[in-house]
Amino acid sequence: MDFLAAYDAIPEDDVPQRVALLRTAMTTGRAALFAELRARRPVFSTPVGVFVTRHPDVLEVLSAPGTFTVGVFGPALEDVLGAPFILARDGADVHWRERGYGQLVLAAEDAPRVRELTARIADEVLDEVTGRGADTFDLVQDYARVAAARVAIAYLGFSGIEEETLHSCTRRMQWAFAVNPDRDPEIHAAGVAAGRELHDQVAELIDRRRDTAHDGGPDDVLGRMLRTRLPDEYGFDDERINANLVGYLTGYQQNATQCTATALKELAVRPEALAEAVRAAGEGGPARFDAYVWEALRFHPFVPITPRLCLRDHVLAAGTPRQTLIPAKSVVMACFASAMFDEEVLDAPEEFRPGRPPTHNLVLGYGAHDCVGRYAAQVIVPELVRRVLLRPGVRPLPGGERALDYAGTPFPQHYPVRSGRPAATTARP
Repeated sequence: MDFLAAYDAIPEDDVPQRVALLRTAMTTGRAALFAELRARRPVFSTPVGVFVTRHPDVLEVLSAPGTFTVGVFGPALEDVLGAPFILARDGADVHWRERGYGQLVLAAEDAPRVRELTARIADEVLDEVTGRGADTFDLVQDYARVAAARVAIAYLGFSGIEEETLHSCTRRMQWAFAVNPDRDPEIHAAGVAAGRELHDQVAELIDRRRDTAHDGGPDDVLGRMLRTRLPDEYGFDDERINANLVGYLTGYQQNATQCTATALKELAVRPEALAEAVRAAGEGGPARFDAYVWEALRFHPFVPITPRLCLRDHVLAAGTPRQTLIPAKSVVMACFASAMFDEEVLDAPEEFRPGRPPTHNLVLGYGAHDCVGRYAAQVIVPELVRRVLLRPGVRPLPGGERALDYAGTPFPQHYPVRSGRPAATTARP
């Protein structure tokens, strides 16, 4: 029996059983579920929300922030941060103003030096872990989380704060607001406590940095924030600097860590693609290689679904056979992981094809709430993967290419790989 037949066979008033079946399908066969929904019920109303699965419909939802808002997770995010933040707001005021601010301090022009920084840090971490003498190491715990945190320290400016603090706090924070659909109070409380811990350490950091901010301090994102003077009426004081800096980290650390592991996994399960990616990694210029990483992440996006709250009645996909009225107060699930496999938009979506049009890849989001740090993310994530592939012996264990271990969390926690040989001599970009 296929999913929809099984789902429809459950009485409509048996909400727990319908929800349980949906969650099981999402966990054990998400790709098959989305393929079935795209073909037979592309706008699928359930007790937990309306699932929107077609590419143009997902873009429609994310292109109308005045109708489809972040009100589903925004309050939880602001609880965790203890302050307003752009990802938790729509339209004018905080979102409009501070998104522009974020695009200034997370400048597109930073990309070349951020790639070089990432390459250097990644090589240092790989030297450390491969130099320990063990046959294997944990790509997530020993490499990805450490390298991502060191990039955050050097680029964002979290100097003096422990790598483990940056990683563990953001893990609890993101778990609380982004992957806590039942609003478990213990998970939420842990996220709020982690947010307070990080806030207090960043407050001390800002105080330390204030003394050198105007005397040629470090050229990192925090340094830019401290040197920038905005009109008083914007109220952009040190608390706003704190909230934005911690917010940037919360949207970066876990995602960069898990993308490194999942991209390598998706390449490893495709030996031909892996071999091509290894050749591209060693050719010097990174542009061709990056396409392999983003195509890999299309198969395993770190945000497979993003929820929105519909404020007013909206006719979705108007004029098409799937035209559907979305009632006000509905929770809408914009399914990135489905949209990126829409057979009516992408050519042969099940095939691994690097270099697809950018509009076909929604890994970094779309619309008003796409990744504000996308220019840095577009080089950090591929470079973390690239430095691994430049080491000939550092590969997932034979037969263990799919062995990502989530260890009871929403995020990959372990991925064993072989230690390989000493560092490759390929020049950095």
